Amino acid sequence: MKAKRTFKDSLFRHIFNDKQRLASLYAALTGRHIAPKEITITTLRGVFFNDIKNDISFRVGDRDIILMEHQSSWNPNMPLRMLWYIAKLYNHQIDSQEVIYRSRIIKIPAPEFYVFYNGAQEEPEHQKLHLQDAFAHPTDALELVVNCYNINYAPGNKLLESCYELRCYSIFVQKVRDGVHDGLDLKTAIRQAIAYCKNHDIMSDYFQKNESEVFDMVNFKWDQKRALEVAKEDGEARGEARGEARGEHNAMKKVTLKLLKRGIPLGIITDSTQLSPEEIRQIAKDNGLAF
Repeated sequence: MKAKRTFKDSLFRHIFNDKQRLASLYAALTGRHIAPKEITITTLRGVFFNDIKNDISFRVGDRDIILMEHQSSWNPNMPLRMLWYIAKLYNHQIDSQEVIYRSRIIKIPAPEFYVFYNGAQEEPEHQKLHLQDAFAHPTDALELVVNCYNINYAPGNKLLESCYELRCYSIFVQKVRDGVHDGLDLKTAIRQAIAYCKNHDIMSDYFQKNESEVFDMVNFKWDQKRALEVAKEDGEARGEARGEARGEHNAMKKVTLKLLKRGIPLGIITDSTQLSPEEIRQIAKDNGLAF
């Protein structure tokens, strides 16, 4: 019997699974101001086979809006992912028998696609990804455009300045990252970020009310791969600053030791540091760690 997978909402989804906050975000994205009562949340379950649920979909009038957060390495295949999602959404909304037998055109909600990127890679504040770029040869048969926004916290970011809730979320994520970069263990970094938000009027009511849930969601999401990516970036930066290839390798050894102490699995460490399993086991042995 296969082990049962654990699925959790991301913090992004938890925050914006709320009509008032969705209305605020939608106004910032489009300039169209809507009342929360006009929103029908239509988020699907189990569309993608990953442990963290970071998608939200909702209906406003005759529009279907799909939002996705994207925290890992930059992925140019988001239009294909959105195509999969909207197809599933239409499948839930429309009777297949109507499609086959109805003699008049079936009107379907007009889709809008938005991705919020807060990974470590340098990306512009706003860019558009096109499904047509993925086709093997040029065609006008199908197009899908995704608006991608970089929501890493930075003064002057127009979208963050226009949406209080998204700005607060971005600040919180940055505070967690800063704590990890400064050498805090992940749990302490999360707790300090929550305390900072509560004490600086950064959605303080939300973090006060949901402190335990926020901690669990962020710890679950970061505990392995994300924490490793942040530590790796820090190690690479040190190696580059020394200007030595050997410096980067040594930095990866230091990162590996830190991750071993956190109990990160061998496979994730090898994928992210490019050290061999033998090297990692030797680092564990040299530092008296059971592995």
